Amino acid sequence: MRTRLFLRALATVGVFAATTVLTAPGASADTDQTVCHDASLARTRTEVDTDLAVQQFDPALGTLLEVTVNGPSIHLDTDAQFESIAATPVVFSEHMDYQVAVTAPGGLGSPPALSGSIQRIASQALAAFDGTLDFAGPSAVTQPSTARDDSAATAASTDTSTLAAFTGTGTMPFHLASTISETFAGGGGNVQAQINTFMSAAVQVCYRYSPPVVIDTPPTLPQTPPPPATPPTAPTPTRVLAFTGRATAPLTVVAFVLIVVGIAMTRRGRARRPQLEA
Repeated sequence: MRTRLFLRALATVGVFAATTVLTAPGASADTDQTVCHDASLARTRTEVDTDLAVQQFDPALGTLLEVTVNGPSIHLDTDAQFESIAATPVVFSEHMDYQVAVTAPGGLGSPPALSGSIQRIASQALAAFDGTLDFAGPSAVTQPSTARDDSAATAASTDTSTLAAFTGTGTMPFHLASTISETFAGGGGNVQAQINTFMSAAVQVCYRYSPPVVIDTPPTLPQTPPPPATPPTAPTPTRVLAFTGRATAPLTVVAFVLIVVGIAMTRRGRARRPQLEA
């Protein structure tokens, strides 16, 4: 009876354990996550020839699935002032052309160069030089500070070689190289200029990744102690009689004597029976 109850208890515990494992959250992955890193260039004079170094994806976060690049973006600000030192009035105009080439790392396709024009001075007449080079008066013209923003289109990649290149603990360089040109029209070949051009830049790289799979440990079930072990029964000692050749002769003699005595008594009884009958 006890054995049957113990087996039934074990079966109940087994069913409970199986139910817990099936319903508990086992190996499960969270939804994809994204982490972004930025790199920037502080406002500096052109020409620019430098790298924007962006941190790589940390492999400890999980498995990199996609790289997305926002930019690079640039901000140009410029100002200028001109004075004609010609002896007679002249017609004068001037504009600036810019181009910023972007070289992307890790096998990403580089975007087209960022380029454009900024009109500094619209075509206008300047008086003959007034004799003082102060960028003032009717022989001078000033361009107010002018800004221009531009940005490369967002790019993304899931290429395995690109993902591998962007994975690590270092940085990835986005190279920027600017080219500025100035175009003058008119001026009679005698113009003094003072031009300032500055540029700042930024790039953002976002990593979409799958976090490591976390395996939940099922709850520990109470252990049912096994029944106490029955101590083994000591075997009943068996007595073994020693067998030697010495007992054979005495036993044989005794048996022979008993046979002889039995025969003698039988004969004696038969001899006495006729006397009693007479």
